[in-house]
Amino acid sequence: MNKHIFKHIAMGIAAFCVMSCQDSESDLLKPKAYFENNLQQVTMPSSGNTLTVDITARISNKVNSAVAVSYSLADPSLVAAYNSKYGTNYKTFKNEDAAFTKEASSVETGKLYAEKVSLTLKNLDKLEEGKTYMLPIQLHSSSVPVIEGEDIAYILMAKPIKITKAALFYSDYVSVKFPSGTLFKSFTFEALINSMWFGDNSTIMGTEGLMILRVGDEGGGIPSGILQAAGRQHYEAPEKLQINKWYHLALTYDQASGKTVMYVNGVKWAESAWNIPSLDFNSDVGFNIGKIPSFPWGERPFYGYMSEIRLWNVARTENQIKQNMLGVDPKSDGLELYFKMNGTEKTGTNTITDAAKGIECRMSGIEIKQLDEPLTMESIH
Repeated sequence: MNKHIFKHIAMGIAAFCVMSCQDSESDLLKPKAYFENNLQQVTMPSSGNTLTVDITARISNKVNSAVAVSYSLADPSLVAAYNSKYGTNYKTFKNEDAAFTKEASSVETGKLYAEKVSLTLKNLDKLEEGKTYMLPIQLHSSSVPVIEGEDIAYILMAKPIKITKAALFYSDYVSVKFPSGTLFKSFTFEALINSMWFGDNSTIMGTEGLMILRVGDEGGGIPSGILQAAGRQHYEAPEKLQINKWYHLALTYDQASGKTVMYVNGVKWAESAWNIPSLDFNSDVGFNIGKIPSFPWGERPFYGYMSEIRLWNVARTENQIKQNMLGVDPKSDGLELYFKMNGTEKTGTNTITDAAKGIECRMSGIEIKQLDEPLTMESIH
């Protein structure tokens, strides 16, 4: 008797499992609505204060009847959540400055994509130069399920920075003396450069013998034009830089992981593993930008333009570097030294004061020049 009961129970369980699997497969085959592109970068207009963006959703497979979809402005708190998750620093675009021309649309029978709707953004003149703004929008449908997590799309817009002036280094320099006891465990060097020509060893910035970012070291077997991080440890980039071309250069070192990365125009060019204790950039000949004055083995000058020269006490992330090549807030956490080199720094006869900490530095001969064409993000890609 018990055997018969167990047999029927087992058969019932098996049948239930088959039905459940069939239901699961059927559920997977049901059409669902979602955003195919969750991150939409839009180009800011060169003039005017409004911008129109096309929005469209899609469904996972074609159906025999029209599918209704609609859109709304999502909760602005999603921007903070996105920044926290991905290490970005996007600002929230105000919902009151965005409106759909119509919120409802549909996917026609036999098609995958909904008819486009327009989203109008206004008051663009009130956005901060150099900041990237994010606006989340949400997808809805009364016809089919919406895929959770794929129902939010983020509109990104950046008000471009235009650099119109830069410093001409023609065998000139800035020498920095940090407050006594200043030690760096991790660091990031950054600079925009445009070289007229590369000598056998062209100094960007750093402390010779400790850690310096330079271009070439022909005496040490490194060809002219090759970007090099040198000091207690060293390594080189794989390709030569070109003259008369703008580059954003960055060198990061994270002491906790030992990882160091060299970036050119926000893209990783080379990396290495180091084991360096705390760095005292005041040691030896000190921290110099542009050349090493009175160095007995050669001053190693740079000939060309520089802008946006920065030193951080942290290893900046790739996202942070990409987002801030043309400018940062002088009061940013971890920023220890900052020269915009556009004429806004306080200068004396032979001194210049940095914008981050107000360090008065020795300077020689640097001229601030008007650029023939403004430097924008497009110029360094």
